Amino acid sequence: MSEYESLAKNVIKKTLRVKPKENVIVECWNHGLPIAAEFVYQLRAAGARPMLLFEDEPTVWRSIATLPKAKLGQVGEHEWKAVDAADAYVFIPGPADITKIRELGRDKWDAFTGYNSGWYDRAEKNRLRGARIALGYATQQRAAAYGFDLDAWRAMLLDASSVDPSEIARRGRKVQTLLSKKGHLEISAPNGTRFSCDLVGRKAGIDDGVVSKEDLDVGDIISNVPAGEAFVIPDETSAEGTIVFDRPAAYLGRWVKGISLAFDNGRLTKWSATENGNLLQEDWNTGKAGRDRLGFIDIGLNPRARQGFLQDVIAAGNVFVAAGNNEEIPGGKNKSDFSIGSSLTDATVVVNGTTIVKGGTLAA
Repeated sequence: MSEYESLAKNVIKKTLRVKPKENVIVECWNHGLPIAAEFVYQLRAAGARPMLLFEDEPTVWRSIATLPKAKLGQVGEHEWKAVDAADAYVFIPGPADITKIRELGRDKWDAFTGYNSGWYDRAEKNRLRGARIALGYATQQRAAAYGFDLDAWRAMLLDASSVDPSEIARRGRKVQTLLSKKGHLEISAPNGTRFSCDLVGRKAGIDDGVVSKEDLDVGDIISNVPAGEAFVIPDETSAEGTIVFDRPAAYLGRWVKGISLAFDNGRLTKWSATENGNLLQEDWNTGKAGRDRLGFIDIGLNPRARQGFLQDVIAAGNVFVAAGNNEEIPGGKNKSDFSIGSSLTDATVVVNGTTIVKGGTLAA
């Protein structure tokens, strides 16, 4: 029995609800091949038609290092036709060594991944049901860069991936309902965080681990596995106060620590970090309009996810706030080149007088 058997079966049956004779693309990098192989087998066992798409990491780095930007990020019609014909998609992310992006240059990496927005546009149009398997992020190189115990990280991801989507949906229903109302949201924490913004009745999203018809209708085609978050785009011009994050933000193998954001009259007037803030400074300097606006707010819902890894955002009771770019959130229109955000682990969140998170714990 493969250690990935339960993961693959749950994603196929519950997240993507794959039917016999459906076409499914499974994409991975070298380190994710054992996971992808189990998905291919279980898809065949379910009567589906899998196709494996493989990205060789040494060839990627060689290409980025030696080829001009114009020859990177090119997708042929044969691959687009495969996306057009697919019903579902499983992605085991890469690369394994995230630090190579800094070494070879963000501009070259951005050129290599320049097809992403086109891929998502086409996948959304085709109502492709997708699953992004976070276990692909748990590599030796990334664990070393961020100072993680790799075995503990992998164990947490597998455990959190086993939570039934119905449990996450049950936990998130109240949060989603309150975030979808018009009104006022306040966030506070013992570290000096005092922040507020307005909700304007935009329907909050919830990633419960199922790609439903309702998700496809609003363009939310990819579920993360493990899942577990409710998110909303508030009035981007309403943010007031200060947020002092108690978790760092990951940036290409480094931690940006001690991040604080200060909003005044709806604008991010000051941001700072006690360590590695310079990594974000260039994006801030060149950021387009929208860099100083509130992006989105996210509440964690997964009861088995644990803080301290790259998946803080889904841990039950975690509060994540971002400024700047929010185009990856359904309905988000802020396309600024700048984005900054991180997590609060002991925050209290109140919406229209109702507490939804208290001291880092979801309210009953």
